[in-house]
Amino acid sequence: MNAPAHPLVIDGCNPSRWDAPGVLEHLVEGGVTAINATTAIWEGYADTLDEIARWQQRFRTRADLIRPVRTADDVLRAREERRAGIILGWQNVAPIENDLDRIEVFQMLGVRIIQLAYNVRNLIANGCFEPHDDGLSLFGVKAVQRMNDCGILIDLSHVGDRSSRHAIDESRHPVAFTHTQLREYFDTPRNKPAELVRALVERGGVVGANAFPQFLPGGWDADLAAYIDGIERLIEVAGIDAVGIASDFCEGHGPEFWDYLGHVHGTTAMWQIDAPLEPTVRGIRGSVDTPLITAALRDRGYSDDEVGKVMGGNWLRLYREVWGDQPAAEPALPH
Repeated sequence: MNAPAHPLVIDGCNPSRWDAPGVLEHLVEGGVTAINATTAIWEGYADTLDEIARWQQRFRTRADLIRPVRTADDVLRAREERRAGIILGWQNVAPIENDLDRIEVFQMLGVRIIQLAYNVRNLIANGCFEPHDDGLSLFGVKAVQRMNDCGILIDLSHVGDRSSRHAIDESRHPVAFTHTQLREYFDTPRNKPAELVRALVERGGVVGANAFPQFLPGGWDADLAAYIDGIERLIEVAGIDAVGIASDFCEGHGPEFWDYLGHVHGTTAMWQIDAPLEPTVRGIRGSVDTPLITAALRDRGYSDDEVGKVMGGNWLRLYREVWGDQPAAEPALPH
């Protein structure tokens, strides 16, 4: 008799510090099949190339734990191998600077998910905390078209409402809110209004329920039940076929990370972020406890099929549709 298939678990966004002790091990221990691993936030062209080079080294030296993901089938290979698949993703389009041709360059290097803006305005779009959102720029419309051409999933999690709607309308492919919550559940510009979630889903997109406690009722004191409540609220609006999980875990980061995030474009101090050392909802330590989310959904009465969609199936469907037929990643081997 064949062994049962390992569960498919895809984390829609994880910005942990990858070289910190135990972080990669926790992915495998928690049964995480694949993650959208944050590779850039404020970084420019050269720094992002350096980080991708570091990932290539990790794929060689940590091949017992991780493998690169460039296609939907690579996610399934990661499941078969019981390794964690790494999808290179950005939380800002800053690495291309002012050159659209670099989108294709980074696509060739394995980048598969790009967010249009991180909290504030850039050359392409307005972030969710900008007081005035004029939608995409002309350059931004061209960037969306180029990402479509390259088979890159467009992320709008930190993007302003008007810019998000503009991108949804301009994109030929479905787009995503990789890590957010419903604004009607907890009122903050970082969460998305129901009408915008519906617009994204109507075009085939997926919304990842964000487990970052600051965007849940209770803030830093939010617990696992509050996170599951958020998932259920999103399912009510988007449907069971369009909701995934997104941990937004920040494992291994110290105070310098929060200071960096609070500097607009990485240089200008704007916000003071007084976060716990490793903020997670109460009851979850990090990726190692991902099975607790699966168990909590089952406890709420969701069927195995419904739980499978939320825990990974919906993300896989979206990846396959947007990425299309791209070269598979060669499995990394240790030297």
